[in-house]
Amino acid sequence: MITHKIPLLLTAITSSIILLVACSQPNPLDDLKEWDMVYISDSTGFGVPDKFAANIERDTGKPVVVHNWMQGGLSAIAVLKKLHAEPWFRNLSEDIAEAEVIIVFANPQGDPAEGGITSGGIGPCRNSLSCQLPEDCSPEFHATYIENLKKIYQEIFTLRKGQATIIRATDFYNPLISEHQACGTDDACTKCWDGFNTSIHQAAEVYGIPVVSVYDLFNGPEHDQDPREKGYIISDGVHTTESGQQAIADLLSQNGYTPIIP
Repeated sequence: MITHKIPLLLTAITSSIILLVACSQPNPLDDLKEWDMVYISDSTGFGVPDKFAANIERDTGKPVVVHNWMQGGLSAIAVLKKLHAEPWFRNLSEDIAEAEVIIVFANPQGDPAEGGITSGGIGPCRNSLSCQLPEDCSPEFHATYIENLKKIYQEIFTLRKGQATIIRATDFYNPLISEHQACGTDDACTKCWDGFNTSIHQAAEVYGIPVVSVYDLFNGPEHDQDPREKGYIISDGVHTTESGQQAIADLLSQNGYTPIIP
């Protein structure tokens, strides 16, 4: 069944430490017959959950029950609303409470009055038809986004009640490098994308959550590579091919399955 370079480097070091610990300590989740996985993401993660579940079963022998909480345009604000929603059948909070594996990506969009950033913090850089320079997208600009992510992680740990959990965050790839280069806005837009992803790393670091850098994978260590040239992006110029989805799933697996115990 299925940046700035410093934060990303720190994440790589943290992941290496996690893998070393995994070799010396038993995984407290090993005794379970199967694992439940909650996968939270906007549409940029479509197709990944089942592939990651298949990787887990291949690597650990554990069948995985996938609870797919992916939604187009899913923002951190929307995730918080789902966590606090009254259940009509089964809600996100119930799934998280029972999940041994939790993957989180939520974008910064939303009504500024509710703590969102309408542009997503990268403004015209999100629009392949625009050659405008980006608006302010510094880490300070993303302060509310960081706080929303921290609230999500705190809620997850509260719901898990100290149980061991394989929780990972992912950052965000840039599918529009070629357009930015053609416009001459690549330096400014890459700086903006770095600031956006740095915010994701900063929020996760507070809770000791490893961030799996899809940004580095898709765009290279200098963040100047076009993921379409790697076969990772479909014809709409934004979403992932099966190859791209498998690459993200494999990156998650390479991080290992050592849980965090709050």
